Order: sequence, then structure tokens, then C-alpha cells
Amino acid sequence: MAYYPVMLDLRGRRVLFVGGGWETEAKVRGLVEAGAKVTLISPFEHPELECWLAEGALTWLRRGFLPGDLEGFALVFSHPANRWVNQMVAREARERGVWLNAVDDPAHCDFILPAVHRQGDLVIAVSTGGAAPALGVRIKQRLAGEYGPEYARYLELLRSFRPLVLRAYPHDFAARKAAWYRMVDSPALELVALGEVEAAREVLLAALYHPPQPQQGSLSVEGATL
Repeated sequence: MAYYPVMLDLRGRRVLFVGGGWETEAKVRGLVEAGAKVTLISPFEHPELECWLAEGALTWLRRGFLPGDLEGFALVFSHPANRWVNQMVAREARERGVWLNAVDDPAHCDFILPAVHRQGDLVIAVSTGGAAPALGVRIKQRLAGEYGPEYARYLELLRSFRPLVLRAYPHDFAARKAAWYRMVDSPALELVALGEVEAAREVLLAALYHPPQPQQGSLSVEGATL
């Protein structure tokens, strides 16, 4: 099966989570942290979620799933203690046109979740198409060693440059594109990793406003510099 990768903006979106399974707390926490307005249906204790309830970030119906629970939702996750509940959730989801992810139950899924590594705005998702999720996790763990906390700080810095790039080249997409590549190819990331953020900022400014000049004495032939 060929899946189409997508990044969802769930801020303010109503999401239903039919819980009770052993990953309920982790899955719900991830949705709340993404800004979703989560309604949890579960008759079981989930101590780690009590804080979200107290803060008003979570609605919790302390019971099992009932027909009609999907009304008003466009997205639902199902991870009940009893796997057969997925069949009930899936049936209603199909009837209502609701997108469903049934945890570890691909037969009842409209979409699957990748293994994800995050560093601030950097999100690296790895999927094996449901064939071997454990392999995806191992690959994610290897990537985590390569893309560390410096990338979160670096992306914060790059985000602050977006209006500067637009003002510098307001009507020339090719020039804006070239400027971004000059910036990300500069030594700024290495400076951020060393804690020298202001020095990194100066490097990015130089890359933004000063395109490299052809070397003196070079000869250009059909677009190539010799």
C-alpha cells in the first residue's frame, strides 16, 4: 500500500480518542501538545492525563465507546483495551466519513502514524508503510543522534529571517530561493551548535545580502564558470 505523507495542523481541531490501551497516555499527550481539542473516551485510569484535564486541555468521558460518539469529529484515534471495539469505531467512521487511525490495527486504519523525531520546528518522520514499525523507530533513533537540539535553535533563528528575505527580494522568487540556499549552506549551524548565536546571525545576514561574486579572470561559457 502506498501512503501519502502529510503534516496536519491540529490546532483548535476537535479530535476523538477512544482509549484504554497501554499507549493511551502517550498518544493523547502528543495530540494535546499539537494543539488539538481532544475528547478522550476511556473508563480506565490514566494518571498522566489528569493534569491536562485540570488545565482544561482535555475532555474526558469516563466510559466505553458508544454508537454516535463520532458525531462532530473529523478525526478519531482508537486504542481501546479490547481490540474488537475497533470494529465498532471503524464501522461508524466509514458511515460518517471520519478519518480513523486504529493503533496497531492496520485493517481498520485510514492512515498510519510514522516514527517521529522532533527538535523544535524540525520534524523528521519515518514510516515503513506498516510493514515493520520497529525498523522505523530504529531509523528515527539514529537520526536523533545526528539532528540534535542545535537544530531547534537554528530553526528559530532562520524563522526570524523570513521577513528579511522577503523584503530583500520582494518580486524575485529565484533570488529568494538562492538566498535561502546560501544561508542554509553557510557555517551558521556550526556556530549555533557552539552557542555563538549572534555570530551565526551575522553569517546569515552576510549570506542574505551578499551573493558570491565570480572569481576575477574566470570565463563564463553558456552559463558555466570556468
